Amino acid sequence: MNAHNPKSAFLTRLPEGEATQPPPTPVAQYVSDRKGTQAFIAAWGALGGTSQIASAAEAAVAVKTYSRGRGDILASPGAVEGLVPDLTWPDCGRQAAAAAGVGVVRAEAAAQATGSVIIRSDTNLGRSVSLLPPACVFVIDESTIMESLGAYLRRLSALPSQLVAVTGPSRSADIESTLVIGVHGPGEVHALIIR
Repeated sequence: MNAHNPKSAFLTRLPEGEATQPPPTPVAQYVSDRKGTQAFIAAWGALGGTSQIASAAEAAVAVKTYSRGRGDILASPGAVEGLVPDLTWPDCGRQAAAAAGVGVVRAEAAAQATGSVIIRSDTNLGRSVSLLPPACVFVIDESTIMESLGAYLRRLSALPSQLVAVTGPSRSADIESTLVIGVHGPGEVHALIIR
């Protein structure tokens, strides 16, 4: 045993000249008979999220219909073309944002394997719209639904300051192992998939 490095006792040396093989590369696979949009919708729904598919022309009406009875709509600029929300972030200010009933943000991508929605803080001017209201609508272009989070990350040439994967409603079991929905973010999440 090397007195200077006690960990060296655990290292094994191969006889000189013996070839080493690299460790096998694990391959994560999502096993499902569903693919693409339907796989994402199934995974998202299993987590407690709701979803619908609409055209770009129907998107503003779809958001208004979902939001009916839930309070003011808070939207990131450009989240939905033609939507005139009650509150526009960040112009409305934090107090109004915290009191809003529904947040609307543009998703960067979605992962069918986990039912996750990926949002960038820079395109949504921060995370307040997706965190403060008790319900959030994630607007997802159908063409951005990918197999996994890794598939999206491999396409990035540079990372933004914040990249968030939202996987269903906010949930926590920190206190006495009791599951509580909506503690650290919205308790209701809706995926609006634009076809």
